[in-house]
Parts: sequence; C-alpha cells; structure tokens
Amino acid sequence: RAIMLCVLFLLSLFRATCGVAPLSWGSSVVTATHGPSPILHFETQHKENVWLDGERVKIINDACYVKEVEVGRPCYITKISTGVATKIKISSVTKHKALMLHEYCTFFAPHCVFPKPTVGECIPEASLPLSRFMKGFNEVNLTFAALIDPRSYHLLLEDSTDIICEWKNTNIVYGNRSFCQLTLQNNKTEVWFNGQFYKENKMRNTYIFRNEIYNFISISVDWMQTGNAPEDEICSRVKTATLLTQGGKKEIMPPPIIKTSTLLTQGGKKETMLSSRVTTDTMLTKGETTETMPSPGVTTETLLTQGEKSEIMHSPGGKTETILSPGVTADTMFTQGETSETTHSPGVKTDTMLTQGETSETTHSPGVKTDT
Repeated sequence: RAIMLCVLFLLSLFRATCGVAPLSWGSSVVTATHGPSPILHFETQHKENVWLDGERVKIINDACYVKEVEVGRPCYITKISTGVATKIKISSVTKHKALMLHEYCTFFAPHCVFPKPTVGECIPEASLPLSRFMKGFNEVNLTFAALIDPRSYHLLLEDSTDIICEWKNTNIVYGNRSFCQLTLQNNKTEVWFNGQFYKENKMRNTYIFRNEIYNFISISVDWMQTGNAPEDEICSRVKTATLLTQGGKKEIMPPPIIKTSTLLTQGGKKETMLSSRVTTDTMLTKGETTETMPSPGVTTETLLTQGEKSEIMHSPGGKTETILSPGVTADTMFTQGETSETTHSPGVKTDTMLTQGETSETTHSPGVKTDT
C-alpha cells in the first residue's frame, strides 16, 4: 500500500512539473486547420449514440461510419471503472462542424474561429473554454448563448441529471427565477445566460444549454484535475468572451477575476478604492448610495434588486457614484470605444454614461427595456 501511494505521488509530481495536460473526457474544440482530429475521448455511464453534423455515427471494426461512408479511424468503445470510454478520431477536421455524444459536444473550428450561427443554433464563443479543470475551487462562472427567433423559442439549461432552468418565449417555466435570468441582445435575436455553479459533492459536472434536441452546447467541469485543455491557448487568443451587438461583433478580454463585494444596509454609504482592471460586484438595497473610485480600465458589475434605479457616471480614472431610487426601464448611453453589458432583475432602471476607454458590463433579464 505504501509503495502504491508513493507511485501515485510521483506520477502526480511528474504531471505537475512536466506540464502534462489533464485528461479531457467531455466537451472540447478542435482547432486544427487540416488533416485528422486528435483522438477525442468521452466518458459516460453507458454506451451512447454518436452524431456527426446531425447524422448518426456507427462504430464497426474500430472505424466510424456515416451512411456507410468511413469518416474516422480508430473509433472504439471500452469499459472503464466509471462506465464507458468512447474514443474517436475523425479523418478530416475541415469537412465537419460538430460531433455530439450524449451530453458532450466537440466543435471543429480551425484557429478557434466558428462559423456564424443560424437561428436555432448556440453561440460557442460565449461558453469557451468548454472543458474547465477546477481543482482547488468550489465554484465556476459559466455563460451560454444562442441565436433565436424572438417570436418563438424553447430553451433548457440542464446538468447531467436534472433540468435547472426552462424558458418559453421569455417566460421562465421552470427553475429559480432569480437564477434563471436571460438577456436578450442584438434586436432580441440572441439570448444570453450567465450563472455561478458550485461543486457540491461531485467530482465532475456537465452543464448543457439546449436550444433544440440535437442543437446544444455543454461545458464539462472537472473538480479533480488542474490545467488547461489543448485548445485553450489558441482559443484564449481569439476571444475569451464575445458580445454580439447590432451591426457587428465586439470582443472583450476580461480582467483577472479579482472581486470586491459590497453589501450596504439601508441609508449606509461606502467608498471602495479599486486597483486597475478589477471587477467589482456591488449588491445594493433600496434607498442606498455607494461611491466607488475605480482606476482606468476598471470593469464594474452592478447587481440591483427589483424596482431600483441605478445612475452611474464614469470619468477616466475617477469616481463612480450609484444612487438607487424606484423606477422601471434601462437607458444606456456610451461614447466611442465602449461596450456595455449589464445584469438586472426584472423592472430595474439603469442610466449609464461612459466616457472613452471604460467598460461597463450589464446583463438584462426579461421585462427590462434597454435603449442603447
């Protein structure tokens, strides 16, 4: 037993010092520009169907076939202690868009550049990276997005066993109303979700955002490994977060996750000095005032309770003052070079004026009016 523990320790030390990538077992992105894919590794409890660009894949004699045409080799399924491992190597990364297996998805995106989605498809850029190795952490922040028909859509957010949220045409039909908040963007043709998810007692989690039964995106979270998936370096250069705005794309490289959380009691006032490129989360109750002094390049996130109004005026390197009062609607004014992104409960009014070089992140829930 002592020898076995010593061997396991040495293997862990070897992986840490040599920078060995963690074992991917779920969703991923293949960024190769030509030739075959690497061997894609998926772990499930049971043998699952495989789909390539919406067509059923059959595995016969260690090869993958779609409609009797070979599309990959080697392809095989083996038993493991936790269930089943499926390994697939697709012959050409340029001929295909996506491989789906149960709750996992692998996208073929040369240089991590994805084709423009059509109505009913998810927006992969919003959710990158698709595999998260979170050893040492107890929570993870995830974002999902999809292109929709604003007149009629049906969305689901699930984990491996349960439905977390369900939406039909802007209505929350299942789930916690404060958590299951959506943002409608780009003339209400895109829907965005952002939420914090917790480890609890599991070693792995998979979260699935489903627009249609065969069109979904999922993020695989591993709480027992650390490191990055092979595609992370390339994809992080391209974009770590993408905001689709009317008439084009704006790319935002977020600051390091350094957060200052401020909770104010009624009538209280608090001033916080922030260093450059710090994210601030401020939770306010009705009738309160908070003053924040950010340095240039600071991202400010403000979460407001229902029926409140937030008026924020930014100047370069200067002071942010937020005063809450009853109100409903959201008006956003910003000058050249800014991006505005906000998160609101229903019925929140926000007036935001930004000067050049600053960023305000906001996400709106259903029922909020935004003039941009």
